[in-house]
Amino acid sequence: MLTVLSRMLFLKKIFEIKLFFKKVILISNKLSVTYNSGDNYMAHADLVLLDGNIITMNPKMPSVQAIAVKGNRIAQVGNNQKIKQYINEKTRVIHLDGKTVMPGFIDTHVHVVDYGRMLTWLDLQSVSSIKEIQMRLAERIKGVTIDGWILGRALNSDGLLEKRLPTCQELDTVAPDNPVVFYCQSGQTCIVNSRALEMAKIGQQNDSGIERDTMGKPTGILRDQATNLVWDVIPEPAQQELYKATELALEKIVQAGITSVHWIVLSEVELSIIQKLVEIGGLPLRVYLIIPTNLLDVSLQQLKHLENDHFKLGGATIFVDGYLASRTAALCESYSDALAEQGKLLCQQNEEVALADKIQNAGLQLIIHAVGDKAVHEALSIIQHTSRNSMVPRPRIEQAAVLNQQLLCHIKKLDVSVSVQPCVVASEFSVWSAEKRLGEKRVRWLFPIKELLDSSVLVSAGSDCPMEPLSPLRGVEAAVKREGLQRVSVFEALQMYTVMAAQSSLEFVDRGSIEQNKFADLVVLSNDPISVAVEDIVNISVHFTVSNGVVYCSKK
Repeated sequence: MLTVLSRMLFLKKIFEIKLFFKKVILISNKLSVTYNSGDNYMAHADLVLLDGNIITMNPKMPSVQAIAVKGNRIAQVGNNQKIKQYINEKTRVIHLDGKTVMPGFIDTHVHVVDYGRMLTWLDLQSVSSIKEIQMRLAERIKGVTIDGWILGRALNSDGLLEKRLPTCQELDTVAPDNPVVFYCQSGQTCIVNSRALEMAKIGQQNDSGIERDTMGKPTGILRDQATNLVWDVIPEPAQQELYKATELALEKIVQAGITSVHWIVLSEVELSIIQKLVEIGGLPLRVYLIIPTNLLDVSLQQLKHLENDHFKLGGATIFVDGYLASRTAALCESYSDALAEQGKLLCQQNEEVALADKIQNAGLQLIIHAVGDKAVHEALSIIQHTSRNSMVPRPRIEQAAVLNQQLLCHIKKLDVSVSVQPCVVASEFSVWSAEKRLGEKRVRWLFPIKELLDSSVLVSAGSDCPMEPLSPLRGVEAAVKREGLQRVSVFEALQMYTVMAAQSSLEFVDRGSIEQNKFADLVVLSNDPISVAVEDIVNISVHFTVSNGVVYCSKK
């Protein structure tokens, strides 16, 4: 009897041990990010997309019909038959009916807080007359205290019945007590009322960019650097206002099919906003944070420990020069339209090399803002004299606008990536008269994206929103429609917003293409940007954005 009992206890113990290891294996499988087609765990998917034109951006499998998603990862890709086996009663199934799916777009240069702040302004994009502007202003002023600022955006004089901007007096008739500033859709131009002129102390001083009537009085139209006179006196919103505006910006960014952003920080108040969003799980997309060097220490202390799948303190920016539009970009030779000006460098090389070493030693990507050819040369010299950290992404030059063959070869040799904003490129020609500013010889080397790509330089793309439109598809169109030798193909432009953008931040293992085990960051488009006519690319709409589930669904 004891023998039988002992054997039964022994078998029970063996069963308990087997059950324990089975549970361990099950838990291990659930924690794993790898889902092979033969895994028992992969009995069903949480989300399945069927019947699609799926552009994977993976050269080994360029297109598929369907995708299975488990948790926040792509579990399997293939044809409908292969993916249907992962469907059960708990699976959300979306029939795409031939719609195009791509990896979620990655915007490598966006000012999120400033974009949110702009979204709270009065939207004047669709107004058709000065009378309608006055009506919109009268409606907005009802909710504003006396002396409260009223800001507007996207005003286009060509779309107005009068074919001109309103005068400050026409704004005064509706808002005599509140300072009013309306920014135009293109160019560095705004229209202000008399109260705003007074607040900015714009009167008889002879500043360029202030338009005046025949009596010498300001009309309210400010251009170029004169717009800073009023911008500098607009009060900063309270932090809670900025937080709400940032939430709105993130919502709009996701609606554009963007699942990852390189968030360019400009002020310390942004760090607290980001910290709160990360702590409460309020980020609907993935953030690669890029900070100015003056916030390096506080950012490391405040944010580094918060890194997760949705947030990474990614890089820090050194500014070497300014911009072509203001002639502050540093050129080797004078501006063609201002022979006494060459711009200037903003730093001393020995100081910047030490700072660059500090950035990389902190585990952050070294990013250098350099626009003019002299500035790009200086940036490359800083990179050459900096100790490389193989654990962080390769150094990156932001814009690298004015190049030449020697600089291009040096960029390639040093294995430096370049971040461009295609809509900025378009604006340099259409708004800022790049050819007049640089001359025929140099303008041929302005943003030579095609030559960079053909030289196997890693080029990523962003919007520079809110200074330029947010839409990646508008950026693709701008890159493809560019005249001359620097025009790229649609596929090359899409690469800059997907695979190359992911490679630029050393995140290609997780995103940038539609492959098994990568994050299920996807965008569903109404049409195939590769197949439609170039002029129709901007008319493509975003139907779904997927990141940790469907985070945006169009009502159309």
